[in-house]
Amino acid sequence: MAKKLLTEQELRQQAVRALADRLGPVDALRFLALVSREPFDYQQWRREYFSRFSVDELLKEVRNHHGGKGS
Repeated sequence: MAKKLLTEQELRQQAVRALADRLGPVDALRFLALVSREPFDYQQWRREYFSRFSVDELLKEVRNHHGGKGS
């Protein structure tokens, strides 16, 4: 069965909870403040991040995320 796609609000809540659980509330807030005020080039990040994976690895992740549909 495919995992339910989170709403933006649910995703945001889970992400903040994960940060707070991992970093503690103070450092989680510091991190969020840091990323909100620094310039961020998403396209550059995307190129650097996804260059670590092969096409087959990415397809496997997509299929896993969507419950194997389209395999």
